[in-house]
Amino acid sequence: MSSQDLEILKQSRELVARFMGLMRAAHLYDPGNDAILHAAGEILELATRIRGDGVDLEVKARHDSIYIGGERIRESAMGSSIYHGFIDVLRRAGLGSFTIDEDAQPSDLEDFSGLLIEALSGEPGSVDIAARLDVRGVRSIGVEKLDDEALLAREVDQEQIAKRVYLRSIGVVKNVFHSMRADGRVNSRLVKRVVQQMIEAVDHGHIQNLSSLKNYDEYTFNHSVNVSVLAIALGRHVGLSRRQLYVLGQAGMLHDLGKLCIPIEVLNKPGKLTPDELKVIQNHPIEGFVSIASKVGVFDDTIDVALGAFQHHINPDGTGYPEVARDSTPGFLSRIVSIADRYDAMTSARVYRKTPIPAWKALSIMYHRQGSQHDNALLRYFMNMLGAIPLGTTVRLSDGSVGIVVAGNPEPGLSHLPTVRLVLDASGQAIGKEVIDLASRAKGADCLTVEEAVDPARYGIEIMDYLL
Repeated sequence: MSSQDLEILKQSRELVARFMGLMRAAHLYDPGNDAILHAAGEILELATRIRGDGVDLEVKARHDSIYIGGERIRESAMGSSIYHGFIDVLRRAGLGSFTIDEDAQPSDLEDFSGLLIEALSGEPGSVDIAARLDVRGVRSIGVEKLDDEALLAREVDQEQIAKRVYLRSIGVVKNVFHSMRADGRVNSRLVKRVVQQMIEAVDHGHIQNLSSLKNYDEYTFNHSVNVSVLAIALGRHVGLSRRQLYVLGQAGMLHDLGKLCIPIEVLNKPGKLTPDELKVIQNHPIEGFVSIASKVGVFDDTIDVALGAFQHHINPDGTGYPEVARDSTPGFLSRIVSIADRYDAMTSARVYRKTPIPAWKALSIMYHRQGSQHDNALLRYFMNMLGAIPLGTTVRLSDGSVGIVVAGNPEPGLSHLPTVRLVLDASGQAIGKEVIDLASRAKGADCLTVEEAVDPARYGIEIMDYLL
């Protein structure tokens, strides 16, 4: 591939990211705002570079892939949440593709983004975007509807639905954080709607796998969604009611809202914190409680959500932070959020710890801290739910092949034999994404077992490519 082709691909990836930025701006600000028009102008500049001598630039989403100017843009080259968030925007608007011609103006893209936002609040295809653009006299943006048959086929695929819900959840958390920072508002309706979808996805057993995805560059958003998913799954595992899961999911999603009050240079400091900086960090649960209670409103459910933010760093023995909450006993939902929070934080790369702790080791550390830092019974339920080899763990099997754990084994005594999606054969060659249940291969000549957990980076494996 020539350097010119590489530059066009780079610009295409940037166009997708800028488009999602335009959507955020159009959601936050009134029409005609400079932020919207500036974002639209940047997109048009990129479109001109990518288009070359062509008249129209086509942007298409097909089979969970993005194509710009006929070239496929690979997911691994950009943020997964942005990539699938873009696809999700088009799908929910009922579009398969759109084109930008050489005469397009920033105001045309502003009209288009506004219609997309309107379409996202209804069923796919509920807004006739082509007709609305025509009425407004916008001729420079063309749209193509998503094929009904393709849409129906995707809707019945529960795994695909779980992926969309997960990535939509990251988008919602971004929206909440950006809105809170921009004008002090929290769109609780968006949070509640996506939590309902997350509960459904947990019921179907797919979305838990996705909680093993980690995005270093978007840690706060990714972490908030993972905590929500894990908390809902644990709550379901211990028999909570639907209403309790609904509250629990919101508590997990908003538990770190107070971090908005921490200066970026403190939040992202790679070295040791000073005593004053540590105090600022340890006050974020208080800020989260106040933000949720004041911005969402004080109701019975809201109090439990706010307490999840306030108490998620308080231990069962009364230690932890913030200082004003010490010697108090955290609520049941808060204890669930605490376990999910610590597990995901330990297994993620952080600014002060570039290498995440392997899932199995994180569980071992948490187990040895139970009683003082974790609710004993809840932690054991959590470990049982994740299995002896947690979801998303990269493993080397007894025949030398390498795979990723995609499901645990619920049978007593068989937790060491999970379901694995094979990635590499014994010689290190990539193979089709075959899924095998190790319990079914535990006996006989073709017996397969897990030899050890391994670092995916050692084998050049990008987890997102296999779970998304």
